[in-house]
Amino acid sequence: MDALEILRDMHVEAKAAFQKIEQASPDQRGGMWNKLRPELVHHEQIEERFVYDPVARDVGSSDPTLSGWDQRHHKEVGEAEHLIEQIGGMEPHEDRWLQMVVQLRSALERHIQTEESEIWPRIRQFWGADKLEQAAGPMQQAKAA
Repeated sequence: MDALEILRDMHVEAKAAFQKIEQASPDQRGGMWNKLRPELVHHEQIEERFVYDPVARDVGSSDPTLSGWDQRHHKEVGEAEHLIEQIGGMEPHEDRWLQMVVQLRSALERHIQTEESEIWPRIRQFWGADKLEQAAGPMQQAKAA
């Protein structure tokens, strides 16, 4: 399994967790959110540390899409973190809480779509299978920690 496959698995897990939260009763939502929230933050840290930051260093200005992704990614993650903070300050029983969770899920799904369809194929081409395999080991360790 390479680095992008690990990230894809994390995406699948996050989507499933959002779906469960949205379908859960108000009494169950808070506990589910308390599990998902740190996983979202951890995912962002892993992808930055082991894929996006190293790719940005390696690519330099040779691929404008990849070199610009780092800045775009930071902006989108910042927006998601703002929503996460807002959700954290609300009660899961509130209708607005669930609306914010749905808004966050939608934003993350758009982000994931861009990553998986536009950015990752370029990374796969730029880095190649060997480099993606090398990045997977430390990612697995960080994910397990």
